[in-house]
Amino acid sequence: MNICIVGQYPPQVGGVSTYAKQLEEKLSEEGHNVYILTYKQDAQVSDNVYVAKSLNIPIIRGFSFIISSYFMLNKIVKKHDIDIIHANYILPPGLVSVLNKSNAKKIITIHGSDINILPNNKILRPILKFILNKADALYFVSEKLEEKAINLCGENITKKSFITPNTVNTNKFKPKHEKTSNKNNIPTVTFIGNLVEQKGLQYLLEAKKISNTKYNLQIYGDGPQKELLQKYIETNNLKNTKLMGKTREPEKIIPKTDIMVLPSLSEGASIVALESMSCAKALIATDTGNISNIITDNVDGIIVPTKNPKALSEAIDKLVTNEQEREKIGQNARKLIVNKYSKMNIPYSN
Repeated sequence: MNICIVGQYPPQVGGVSTYAKQLEEKLSEEGHNVYILTYKQDAQVSDNVYVAKSLNIPIIRGFSFIISSYFMLNKIVKKHDIDIIHANYILPPGLVSVLNKSNAKKIITIHGSDINILPNNKILRPILKFILNKADALYFVSEKLEEKAINLCGENITKKSFITPNTVNTNKFKPKHEKTSNKNNIPTVTFIGNLVEQKGLQYLLEAKKISNTKYNLQIYGDGPQKELLQKYIETNNLKNTKLMGKTREPEKIIPKTDIMVLPSLSEGASIVALESMSCAKALIATDTGNISNIITDNVDGIIVPTKNPKALSEAIDKLVTNEQEREKIGQNARKLIVNKYSKMNIPYSN
């Protein structure tokens, strides 16, 4: 089949981009012809990647992308005789896809904030309902996201809904017996993700402030909260705490840390969580998204409440002072990922 994937794609970072790359690789391995329609990028792109133009001006940026990608998608569909348009994220990729008037099947994968957060906007709510109802099939990376879509659109969408959990490349994300080198020789706790409010990083910094143990805290990522977080670090004189900047190679960072942490206020289905566990790292995550469906608390990870720096601090302190517990949880996590989350499920390619 000829398939066009629409949405974020590397070198853009984040779970949606990672998913798109995994999807492309899986489909290509199965012999399908895959084309990508994505956002403006600075890096050089492959021949199968099309970049939609957009004006880098707030508000206008989104509209210009929708218009540009709409016409570009029409050209891709005609040129390559596309059978399936697979959008990642409801808006704008999903909108662009369902507006295409070809006979190609329109599929949307719902990842998290596109159904957790966007429906709270009264203007966007009817647009989201239109997109979900118009699509031929809906893929949800967790059951909870499907439930929210049903609350928005009604039970009628269940006939075309599928649960397709996120997966991880266990050969790329694997244990390595090397640690981050540091002068003070204390454990390292690492976060990787976008620096946005929903990631709960303010609570992670508060946890560091009240901690009873010493550890290095590394925060990888970029986003609108960068200055706010840096100011908090400086104002509270948080020792051994550093914003590391954006990374495109989490597979090199995770194996070198001691503990991974995900203090999110809301999630869909975190790919970073799976990557951390695949590297046999002890993961501390808040009880959000599908975390409680993946992790068995204190067996292959530790689950703490959201917005609770005290509980988060205590969980980190517990693992910082107990290397044996870290190793046990990490080994159990690796086994779980290999057994349950290493093979991507794509209904239309089965």
